[in-house]
Amino acid sequence: MIDIEFLSAEQVCDIQKATLSGAPPSNMGLIDGAVNRVVNEYIYNGTSDILQLAAWYLVAIAKAHAFPDANKRTAYQSALMFLDLNGVYISESDQLLDVTVRAAEGNTTIQEIIEIFHQNIDM
Repeated sequence: MIDIEFLSAEQVCDIQKATLSGAPPSNMGLIDGAVNRVVNEYIYNGTSDILQLAAWYLVAIAKAHAFPDANKRTAYQSALMFLDLNGVYISESDQLLDVTVRAAEGNTTIQEIIEIFHQNIDM
């Protein structure tokens, strides 16, 4: 397996707090579950593609609804932060914003998210 830097639940909470200052407390159990879903995808399914793991962060955090507000924004920022930590830089785009909303609704696929990440890699 390759060396990948994963986000912790605390880092995701920090991202949420930076996204929405004065945010009320969040559900740490749900955040841990979302973060661990990505790590489990890596460990148990052998997924080592950075873009695929970032797509899992986007879906897992958006669908966890662990925060009283800004779940989609936190999922979006967390996925981009994970990519940054692992040397992949994505330009922000309306496509990414749209797929984040659809991820929270369950109306997209991991593959579609990966394709949108590919289209927005910042060379």
